[in-house]
Amino acid sequence: MKQATIDQIALGAARCAEEIIVEEHPGGAAQRQAKLQAMFAEWIEHAVNREVRNARRRVERWRA
Repeated sequence: MKQATIDQIALGAARCAEEIIVEEHPGGAAQRQAKLQAMFAEWIEHAVNREVRNARRRVERWRA
């Protein structure tokens, strides 16, 4: 994965984390932590899926 792509993903995750931290959470810190964990899991899943897709494309090009 290119460094620019990693930087974009990290920036997007940081912005989402800032939004979650700023929000009011009736469940307190535990709810905030759960939301942050879920958000980071989604961003990591997105990055992994992207890398898998790109790896498949590289293999297909290599085999062609």
